Amino acid sequence: MENALITGGTGFVGTHLIDALINRGVKIAVVDDFSNSSAKNLEHVKDKVAIMKRDISDTDWSFLNSFHPDVIFHLATHPRSFSIQDPIRNLQVNALGTLNVLEYARKNSSKVVYTSNSGICGEPKFFPVTEDHPDYCKTPYDANKLVGENYARIYNNIHGVYTIIFRLATVYGERQKSNPKLGWKPLIPQLVDDIKSGRTPVINWDGEQTRDLIHAEDVVKGLIGGAESTQYGGEMFLLSTNIETSVNKVFEMICRISNKKVVPKYADKLPGDLRRMVLSYDKAKKAFGFNPKIGIEEGIQRYINWYRKYVNK
Repeated sequence: MENALITGGTGFVGTHLIDALINRGVKIAVVDDFSNSSAKNLEHVKDKVAIMKRDISDTDWSFLNSFHPDVIFHLATHPRSFSIQDPIRNLQVNALGTLNVLEYARKNSSKVVYTSNSGICGEPKFFPVTEDHPDYCKTPYDANKLVGENYARIYNNIHGVYTIIFRLATVYGERQKSNPKLGWKPLIPQLVDDIKSGRTPVINWDGEQTRDLIHAEDVVKGLIGGAESTQYGGEMFLLSTNIETSVNKVFEMICRISNKKVVPKYADKLPGDLRRMVLSYDKAKKAFGFNPKIGIEEGIQRYINWYRKYVNK
């Protein structure tokens, strides 16, 4: 892997990926519309990355004619939380945008590493969830990400584009922020920001719903493992920790690490929310040696340290 294109590369997962690829000497180009991120996330490597402000749902990709990536990491997405309010935009980014990526890959003989969503399976019928779990989409986002998966398989089978699909557990990590404009309120950043800013944190439902929380650095290891593979074209893998943690437990950890005593407000359940989620990463472990290393308590501590340094100055 000498050249890599990253869609959504200024997002928090993308920036962790860029850090890892730069350490490997990879030449990187980023395509992002900055709707849920900031170029400031790449300030520390701005001289090593070509950043282009573009909308992936635009079918004209001629601006990239001079760049021929070995691998495209397709991370750009329109968020799940806003897909019910704006399903058309969600379709444009997550379905048409993915088709555009695959067309560009076909013309450039590039591999495609596609990040999808574990919520596609809906309310799990068994635990831990595996790649064999049936699909039951609960939001337009889930449906559109599944369309993207199907496009990836089709391009692999018909056009010979090597595609590999990763359904991600709930990803968190440094540089992740809430985006009220898009209704994007990831669990850990939102709770940390509320507690640090003196607002009353809001927990939807009763807080006993669980998530499989995986740090971005662990996700990146899985994505790179997929990019370096040659045997799994068209296949889907789960990237997770196989550990479920309740929202209430996450809140308690944040309060303890922050040395704050805060009483949250409980509100109604969000549409499409799942009661339990825990995913098996056994398939990825066997294929790429994937094995997440960062536990939730360490991950929260790292996030709070980053927040103190870069956000709450």
